[in-house]
Amino acid sequence: MVSTMVNDLPQRVLLVSYGPKPPLAEAMAAGFGSLGIKTKIFHSWLCNTLYDRFIIHPVNHYARVLRLVPKNTNLFEGHPKSHKEWRSQELLRLALDFKPELIVITGIQRFKAAVLEKLHRLTTVFYWFSESEDRFPEIKNELQFYHYSYFFSSAALAQAQELGFKNLGFLQPGVDTNRFRPLLQKQIYDWCFVGQWHERRQQYVEGLAEVSKNFVIYGSRWRKHNWHNPRILFRIKGTGIWGDEVVKLYNQTRVVVNISVWSDESKGGAGANTRLLEVPACQVCLLSDFNRDAELLMTPGKEFVSAQNLPEMQQKLAELLANAEQRRQIAQNGYNRAIAGRTYNDLAVQLCTDWEAQRTGDR
Repeated sequence: MVSTMVNDLPQRVLLVSYGPKPPLAEAMAAGFGSLGIKTKIFHSWLCNTLYDRFIIHPVNHYARVLRLVPKNTNLFEGHPKSHKEWRSQELLRLALDFKPELIVITGIQRFKAAVLEKLHRLTTVFYWFSESEDRFPEIKNELQFYHYSYFFSSAALAQAQELGFKNLGFLQPGVDTNRFRPLLQKQIYDWCFVGQWHERRQQYVEGLAEVSKNFVIYGSRWRKHNWHNPRILFRIKGTGIWGDEVVKLYNQTRVVVNISVWSDESKGGAGANTRLLEVPACQVCLLSDFNRDAELLMTPGKEFVSAQNLPEMQQKLAELLANAEQRRQIAQNGYNRAIAGRTYNDLAVQLCTDWEAQRTGDR
């Protein structure tokens, strides 16, 4: 049961995300719905025109490939049917029609500054930067248009603070325990990885394949980079996996591996992703690369297993596969923590509390 502890709640909330995968906006909508708040979701990636897809995008692409224009040049800048222009205006139209008392924008959207300024005057606008601190420069100029900005990554939050921005907060993900849950599934894989290809992930996957060949991979771009590498190629089962299917996969796996593109041994790693809660919520053992923000969600060595580098991850995977009781205990501890931890209902309460403080001038 979620206790609101909020005197005043927004009646309507507009949630803005890049797309339905991962279903972050949908999980947040369910959280707000538990408080009796009406929501609408705007997926900016899906809001596009045929003219942009079949004229603007191809012309820009080939002009850059043929080096007719510099790499970052947009030949259709400001065109009313370009993706950026169209989605910006559609968001504004939806806001004017729906009249939300709170807008929550997640990710990197690149809406027009003029539209963000209008939304700022129209209603309360919160922003949740759910990306790596390495991408902070892409959004720093937008922060002036938000009444409050949250960050997945403590390192990104520190960058915003150093620039003198106010009304900032650290906000880690919740978990949808109605979706991510234990199932009565036989464990048929030693380990699995879900996520798009990255050079760092390639290195780790090849190293873990030396420990056990009984694994599967789901994610985009893996086949492109491994068509000549049969050891990996034949283990790639799809370009993506979502919803109930990914829950089923986790439950069929002895150890789910998390390899973040945010983490870097030289920097220490920051910004815990949603897998840190979703896998334990399925009562499955999680093995993750090191991330200092992850320790705020789960206790390493007790509720999940953490590795500082590839050799350590190889060693710990071998140990976990050889010790069923250790896997079971880690999975049980992680499950207990996940279901007792913060859900998206709790996250909705926090956003509403901050919204109320913003309205009353307490923040």
